[in-house]
Amino acid sequence: MKVYIVLILSLILFNNISPKRNLMQQASSQIEFTSNNGVFEIKSDSVITQISWTKKDNYKYNYLLGIFEGASDSSFSDAVPIAVIKEKGSFTEVNYIDVTVPNAYKYIRYIPPNTNKTDISPVKLFGEPKSSSTGSKKDFQVTNLPLVTIRVDNNAFPDKKDTEYNCKVSVTYEGKLQVLNEQASIKIRGKSTSMVADKRPYRIKFSKEQQVLGFSGAYKKWTLIANFYDKALMRNAIAFKVSEIMQFEYTPRCAPVDVILNGDYRGTYYLCDQREIGKDRLNIDKLTKSDTSEPNISGGYFLEVDGGGSFYGYQNLKTTKGISWKVNEPDEDDITSEQLNYIQQKVNKFESEVYSGSFESLDLDSYAKFFLVEEFCGDPDAVWSSCNFYKKRGDDKFYFGPVWDFDLGFDNDQRLTPTNDKPNWAFTYGASAGTMMDFTKTLVGHKTVIQHISQTWNKLTSSGFTENAMVEFVEKQKELIEESATLNYEKWDHFVKPKSQNPWGDWGGMGGFGRVQETFDAAVDRLKEYVKKRFTSLGNIIKKNAS
Repeated sequence: MKVYIVLILSLILFNNISPKRNLMQQASSQIEFTSNNGVFEIKSDSVITQISWTKKDNYKYNYLLGIFEGASDSSFSDAVPIAVIKEKGSFTEVNYIDVTVPNAYKYIRYIPPNTNKTDISPVKLFGEPKSSSTGSKKDFQVTNLPLVTIRVDNNAFPDKKDTEYNCKVSVTYEGKLQVLNEQASIKIRGKSTSMVADKRPYRIKFSKEQQVLGFSGAYKKWTLIANFYDKALMRNAIAFKVSEIMQFEYTPRCAPVDVILNGDYRGTYYLCDQREIGKDRLNIDKLTKSDTSEPNISGGYFLEVDGGGSFYGYQNLKTTKGISWKVNEPDEDDITSEQLNYIQQKVNKFESEVYSGSFESLDLDSYAKFFLVEEFCGDPDAVWSSCNFYKKRGDDKFYFGPVWDFDLGFDNDQRLTPTNDKPNWAFTYGASAGTMMDFTKTLVGHKTVIQHISQTWNKLTSSGFTENAMVEFVEKQKELIEESATLNYEKWDHFVKPKSQNPWGDWGGMGGFGRVQETFDAAVDRLKEYVKKRFTSLGNIIKKNAS
């Protein structure tokens, strides 16, 4: 079957759908291409500038979020997305998608959303010879956000938690392919989200170090946070912003991105650091197996209070009084018995000191800030998981941080909501990793510690950490991700199917009593209201406990 590519004179094109072609686009000549099983083989060296498609008059076939890919190899092993259908389209007119990519591709194909029906014919491709291509060209992004494209070998879907899947990864940032089809592996990461979510979180590990999104430093490991429980899609970003304002030694870098996996649009994610030791990450000494005596054995250790070991199928350590914790680095394959015995003794000593009223092993500054982030964000898992702390080489103190995992914070968990109406610390309403809740109550119950927390709060709230500053950040974050969020909720049904611990009540004006059901706008508005009230409510709790 022969169809045609029409050469367009248009100089500036945009990646959207328009029902009609303008006059300049209609001035064209035709170039032949062939079609076979949904793959269009282009016979000339041409740059695609527009695609037309016709919607079938059958409502059961969904074209929204269908993706067109371009490739130089007929196997599509080097495929990259070049366009996405962002609107439902018209039955009465031909639909057009403008394409801005600068490269000429020999093969084009359409991938339907959710492995739906593949027939989208008749399709026409429009373009111009590469030799005469002009105008503003940029590599494809679904929205204004950077794009992470993942293609798993043999088109396998990464759905087994402990399995590494070989893949190729591309990252498009500011209109340019920053990373192109780099060899990597992908695996499901996280705890509860990894077990119940249809929108899974992932860890990517490149075969060689990569610098992405303008972040300093090149690393192999990066995480894709799904924000599955968070309908505002920004709770972790807000927590990281608070951490930056408080000037932690290390705050994880993150940025919102769109994700395409095996040609399927997966929605809005956050591309973040892997929590690990590194110059641009947690910048402490990295132990080797030969570090078995002082001073080298003294650090660094990256640790975590974590109550999920038995529930999620791994074994944690226990302190003398029963706090459940683990060593993140060195990992279980690299840590020696001498190093493990050393850090266990130090952690037990730290615990014993706190119960006796001594804080020789605690860095009070980092703990006060860590505690305030958890409380400000209303994290119900503050003493259950992701309570990170570390020990440096040649330093007997434990430092707290980095902060992590806040998708159930900010009034997003039925155990704690409404947080601002609670008379006590937020951590007291959540779960505990063994005896960590009792340990934390004991720690913040000491006059020295609570006064330091109070002084830190007063200093922060008088020098930049204010209601106006945080509300402004929420509004800017909404503006940044709004286009992507719209497509995210075309993909996922989280508004009509609230998840896990999401709170009960009639939220968002949608009627009915049950799990929170709300639009993206309503979710962000509720988040802003929480932030506005939290400065006063937390300030009152701090004042009450410090008096």
